[in-house]
Amino acid sequence: MKRAIIILSTLVILAGCTGGQAPAVGGKDATANAQASAAQENIIWASGKLLPAQWAALSPAVTGTVKVIHVTEGEQVEAGTLLVELDNGILQSQVAVAAAAVAEAEAARARLLAGATPSELAATQADLSAAQAAVEQAQAAVKQAEASAAAAEAQVAITQAQYNELASGPTAAERVAAQRPIDQARVAVKQAQAAYDLVRGDPHIGARPEAAALEQATAALASAQAAYNATVQGATPQQLAVARAQIDAARAQAAVARGQVPAAEAGVRAAQAGLARSQAALNRLKAGATAEERAEADARIASAQAALAAAQAQLTQTQVAAPFAGQVGAVTVRPGELAIPGQAVLTLGDTRAMRVETTDLRETDVARLRIGMPLEITFDALPGRAFTGTIVRIAPMSSAEKGSTNYTVIVDVPDLDPALRWGMTAFVNIQVDK
Repeated sequence: MKRAIIILSTLVILAGCTGGQAPAVGGKDATANAQASAAQENIIWASGKLLPAQWAALSPAVTGTVKVIHVTEGEQVEAGTLLVELDNGILQSQVAVAAAAVAEAEAARARLLAGATPSELAATQADLSAAQAAVEQAQAAVKQAEASAAAAEAQVAITQAQYNELASGPTAAERVAAQRPIDQARVAVKQAQAAYDLVRGDPHIGARPEAAALEQATAALASAQAAYNATVQGATPQQLAVARAQIDAARAQAAVARGQVPAAEAGVRAAQAGLARSQAALNRLKAGATAEERAEADARIASAQAALAAAQAQLTQTQVAAPFAGQVGAVTVRPGELAIPGQAVLTLGDTRAMRVETTDLRETDVARLRIGMPLEITFDALPGRAFTGTIVRIAPMSSAEKGSTNYTVIVDVPDLDPALRWGMTAFVNIQVDK
């Protein structure tokens, strides 16, 4: 379609050159020609390329021979992926030597600060932890022995009190106290009996609550009477003998418990002595390096780390890595070829977001455009199909190409066909106001 418009415009120009003005045409033909001419004046045509919104032509930072190409054209890569390497065997060995120097300096400083091997320090620390645990266990054993002794002494007092109570017989107060439940139980039986008598004639008297209440009150009275009898009867010789035996057993147990306390305290003193020895041994291992020696060791490490960083930086200059995630559009070198800075070895683009960039928009047309203006785009690759786009950027500065002054306009096309590829030619049709 664009080619037809260009041919038509050329014929119109030639006609104007041959005769100054075109011959007059009357009637409907003149009106149609005038409308077509006016319509063409409101349309701006331009061609462009389909490009990723973000793309870059990558080259190494130094000159060298291409050694390995890690990717192929069309491959998707993540940011930081190593793409191309130059011959850098010497630099890799320099990095290895520098890394070894750092490790050596760090190991020397560790030995200086430790004053002993890691295994010795670990063993001494383990001894200290064990000694601390032994002290805690011994102290816990003392507390347990003291608690057992106190409990045994309390048991002696309890058994003695129980024997005394049995031997003395019931007091007047105990007799009165034992009589009180009997009196209360008798009152309860009397009340329950009265309630029962009121419903005695009920044929289902056994299922009524008054019957159950009378039975419970009677049982409570019997229980109170039995308790009273046990109280006023006094202890038997057999009960007194059992109580005396319980006193003797409690005293023997208390003697054993009191004897365990000194042994537990001796265990605490022994554990504390072992802890002191372990702590002293650990302090001796940790002591040794002076402030000056530590400073010298730190300086050697810093120097080695700086040398490693410099070697790694030189190695990185022989590598081309992906600055962003995208698709490898083209690989322009082969292994064995010479690569130089500024000369692309690989083109990378984020093809997930594509746009059209014009290449021949004239300076006489760019002033009529604005950001956000809609337009129509066609591709030779998809004849008969048109896509709608929007102007998202207009270059502030012109670019001279093939002797003409052009401006680049970037067009966003949201619904591109997946069949379209990077670099395909696009034709832009922009409808503008008069």
